[in-house]
Amino acid sequence: MSIFYFKTIRIILNLHKIFLYVFLKFFQVYSSGNFESYKYYGDKKLLVNIEKYLDLPSVDSFNYSHTPKKTLIIVEKFTFKIFIQNILNLPRLRVIDRHYFGLVGANSLFRLLFNDFTNKNTKELIIKNSYENYLDLISELKNKKDIYVLGNNEDFSHILESHNPKYLLTCNSAINNQKIFDSELLILSFSDPLFHFGLNNQAKEYRKKLEQVLNNKSLNKVYLVVPIEGIPLVKKLNIPEKIIIVGLDSTYFQSKLIKIKQNKVFTRNSHNVFTQYLLPIASVNPNLIHIGAVTFASQDSYNNKLWKHDSKIKKTSNYNFAFDESFFADRDFKKYYKFHDKQLSRIMNKIPNKRIITNE
Repeated sequence: MSIFYFKTIRIILNLHKIFLYVFLKFFQVYSSGNFESYKYYGDKKLLVNIEKYLDLPSVDSFNYSHTPKKTLIIVEKFTFKIFIQNILNLPRLRVIDRHYFGLVGANSLFRLLFNDFTNKNTKELIIKNSYENYLDLISELKNKKDIYVLGNNEDFSHILESHNPKYLLTCNSAINNQKIFDSELLILSFSDPLFHFGLNNQAKEYRKKLEQVLNNKSLNKVYLVVPIEGIPLVKKLNIPEKIIIVGLDSTYFQSKLIKIKQNKVFTRNSHNVFTQYLLPIASVNPNLIHIGAVTFASQDSYNNKLWKHDSKIKKTSNYNFAFDESFFADRDFKKYYKFHDKQLSRIMNKIPNKRIITNE
């Protein structure tokens, strides 16, 4: 979690939650993955979705002083009482409270399948297969000419229609424009823990739509690029085996656009799919890279609203529910856009052979 772009007053009021989250995140990220059950505390209606999400029912009975070592504790509504009750079980505590602070609830839920319920051997196999798929992607991409990297802003559909990219890297709601699948090579990325991997209706609809568009028998070569933690959920989707899945990891302390370590592919964590995944992958190609449908620094973007999106593929109202949760409620969008602009500028400066597509 980055606190660089959250509201200052919200950071101060939630310092205790931030410190606790950093502590709990350590145990989740380095979890053995050998958990076999979980005890759930929270809304019972949400539990139905969680059980489907994990393909595992919650245990009914639970004893705080005799907790089975392979039983996780998942808390939907965090309270100080629950913290005290589980003071001896903190390494097994996962807070998915959507009102906790910032991205905590969404991120903790997102990591459950890979980090907590996937054992070490299976994780290593996922990482190995993902790395091999990454090498396959790079071999396909590195010598192509005139590749296009497109975001989802209001120019997206126009650029797609005007340029008919043969080799395309794009993301998120681009799946709602069938024309992206006309590309000979398509690299499609999505990574949001709430809007793509979450339990809300929008995330469910996104995954359902993804299944629909990828089950087109006439598809050309398609790569899905997602966070490595998202692969178990993607594998649960009904998509053809010919769709190649690449999982990436990220760190905050990395100057290189892409770094390989122990079969894991790392990019710099920038909290934006365009700068964290699409541009670093595109950078392996030394030829001209066409970049468009992305919002660059401007005074108009520094307001407390969302970016403009292509209304043909995404309705801004679909995001509105997140303002009622900590995911957006704690966020200072002026800070976020400046943070994003800084990351975007840093990466663009490392791509020497590029062309920015302006509104034509």
